[in-house]
Order: sequence, then structure tokens, then C-alpha cells
Amino acid sequence: LVVTQASNGRYRRLLAELQPLGDFRPTKFLGVILGQVENRQEFLEAVRAGRQEASPGFQDLGRVVPVDRVFTFRVDDFLGRVQQAVLPYLDQLAGHRFYVRLERRGHKGEIVSPEAERAIDRFIEENLELSRNPGQIDFTDPDAVVAIETIGDRAGVGLLTRELLTRYDFVRIA
Repeated sequence: LVVTQASNGRYRRLLAELQPLGDFRPTKFLGVILGQVENRQEFLEAVRAGRQEASPGFQDLGRVVPVDRVFTFRVDDFLGRVQQAVLPYLDQLAGHRFYVRLERRGHKGEIVSPEAERAIDRFIEENLELSRNPGQIDFTDPDAVVAIETIGDRAGVGLLTRELLTRYDFVRIA
């Protein structure tokens, strides 16, 4: 999980609120926390309940991005590594509307987010066309968003479905 602090939130209070729910650690990037939980659904429900109860720590939470595939990369192999990471999502994207969003932390000027997003969009589209069940890029009403989060030389990729984004208002992309 990649967790970010709300713009007016308190980082330490958020980190303390998250600690009982899994393994959460600060990063060198301001307001960004990495986490791992045993049961993602239980975690998301706990955060949702905490926000509904107006728990102070959960009010400091900006967003959560669940990622399924985590890997390290070099700038020169970034796109190839991401392409491999999105392959397992092709069946879920077939025949659906989607787009790719990259939140890059680090590698400024080396990885250009819009260019990388377009390259991964094209990669997914081409592979879906080969499977004879094309998908469609749609920024206004997608069925899913392929979220790519980088923190230095580490990346995580997750598939955020419409259901996930609708049920949990804090699961969203930047």
C-alpha cells in the first residue's frame, strides 16, 4: 500500500494510527508511507470505519493506493518492468474502459510521467487487440485505473476498479 498524508494532516499521528493495522514505514518522501497488511479488505474497511468515526489519525490520511506487484527498477528498464507487471491485469481490462496513471517520486527529468503513461496505455491496448477483446482508454468514465506508484527505485502497480474507487473514497490516484 502507498499511503499519503492529507495536505493539512499530521504525519506522525497518521503513522501511529496505521501501525496497529499492519507494517507501515515512513519513506524519504514527505507525507508518503509504505505499508503491507495481511488482509487488504479488512484494512480498507478499518480505515473507512475510522474515517466515519472521525478518528483524528484517519483524518490525516490523504489517500491509499493498493498495489499488487512491487519491484525495483533502473531508469533504463522502467517501462519494461511496468509492462511485465501489468500483463496479469489484461484479462480484467479486456472489453473495458481504463487508463494508466503514474505517480512518480524521484527520477525527476529521467522518467516523464505523461510519456510513460501513454506508453503503457499503448502497450495494454495493443495486447488487448491481439487477444481480440480490445479495451478503450477513457479518462472520464473508466471501469478501472492502472495505478503505478514509484518511490525512488521502487515501484508498485495496482488495478483500481470502479467498485474499489466507489466504495472507498480515500482510494484514489493523484
